Amino acid sequence: MAKYQKQEAILKERNSYSKTGPEATFMRMKDGHIQNGQLKPGYNVQASTNNQYLTNYTLAQTTADTTTLKDQLAEHIEDYDETPQTLTADAGYGSEENYTNLEDKKITSFVKYN
Repeated sequence: MAKYQKQEAILKERNSYSKTGPEATFMRMKDGHIQNGQLKPGYNVQASTNNQYLTNYTLAQTTADTTTLKDQLAEHIEDYDETPQTLTADAGYGSEENYTNLEDKKITSFVKYN
């Protein structure tokens, strides 16, 4: 029972973790000459830019981009002590929760609903 409780503590909100790197989550990677999408431990990297300059990045333990936008935006606001006026993102970030969060912060957003 102790073994399973330890594994649950490592998992937290995730679906999987790597035994060689417990902070990493198994994600489908397109590597190799066949591009067959093998499951490998990894992180979901989020990057923010302004005029093609990198302004912020975060690492997430989830495979879905929709769940990463809120934390990425919060870290940007904390680091720069200001809220961006506009935000553009692809359909991977399109969710009702993200639209509500952007609206509450009065950020003009261009995020396609997926």
